[in-house]
Amino acid sequence: MKKLLLFIAAVAVAFGASAQFEMKPANPTDVKWQDFGSSILGQSNLKFKISLKDATFGIPLDAENFSYSIFTDDDQIFTFTVAEYGGIAGITEDMTEIPYGFNKYSMNDSIVFFYRTNQENPPFFTERIGIQVYYNYNGTKTASDIVYTYLDQVMPAKPANATDLTWTAGDGTNWSPLFQFDIIPPVDVDGNTLLQANVSYSIFFDYNERYTFLYSEYGPYDYLGGMTGDMDELPFSLIHGYLAPGAIHFLNDPQFIWRIGVQVYYTVDGVRNSSDIVYLEVNDAPAYLLGDVNADHAVTIADVTALIDFLLGNPPARYDERAADVNGNGDVCISDMTALIDLLLGS
Repeated sequence: MKKLLLFIAAVAVAFGASAQFEMKPANPTDVKWQDFGSSILGQSNLKFKISLKDATFGIPLDAENFSYSIFTDDDQIFTFTVAEYGGIAGITEDMTEIPYGFNKYSMNDSIVFFYRTNQENPPFFTERIGIQVYYNYNGTKTASDIVYTYLDQVMPAKPANATDLTWTAGDGTNWSPLFQFDIIPPVDVDGNTLLQANVSYSIFFDYNERYTFLYSEYGPYDYLGGMTGDMDELPFSLIHGYLAPGAIHFLNDPQFIWRIGVQVYYTVDGVRNSSDIVYLEVNDAPAYLLGDVNADHAVTIADVTALIDFLLGNPPARYDERAADVNGNGDVCISDMTALIDLLLGS
């Protein structure tokens, strides 16, 4: 790391910068506020991404030297108090700066929960909430900008679900497997036409696993240059030899077990709304283990974490909603958390 910093400093001097070059962390991205204040959970959260890179050259930095703070409204730093977070996050003193890697239930490297946003206590800020990232090296502390998200940020229209899903298996010789569905023209749930440039979609298999179209396979057939690399989300505007809105030709036989589906997204100014994932069941559904939310064939504490993520709108990369309905009432809700914990405890 010292050699790397000396090299960067030399480059900075060569371009006329000060010899006292300071490594500044890149700004956090994808900062989003999720307000569950009116729900039974009462646990709103701030999501974000920390790149662990410097702002100038994009070079990876040591994760153990990073930390962050939360700010509200007029750049007021937020204090995580022992009274509120001591029991659930294990802090022993009030904290305004969280070390990167401090992964507890209430705060980690991509999300922080707040417990003063339930029905009895309104949000603790009035306009905006944000995050600032710090990098500490050799006694020098540098900071990113404070990146805010706003309460009055308007949610884009919710895109309508895809319809008319069909699956045609390939014969291994003359034609490839074909998945068809209707999303043309793209509309919202009220039937209003959406701006096509802001529409995208993803393909899912079985346990809500998003499929990735590899550039090494599909790139040679991208005649208009729309692919930018491996893609698990396809722009509506992508017109490809094998990929087009409503018609996906798979170059290889996709190894899904029983179902294939599609989800539509509509993104405006960095804010996204999504349709449901709509599935077509091609084969009989396999059996499942009640409580095995993450579909790893065992019921463990990891399933509790997966269910929490699901309930808070941040579903894991692989999950089985059938197994998540632990109490069997036909819906995945907070009561399933209690049922799952009882199942783990054998009560």
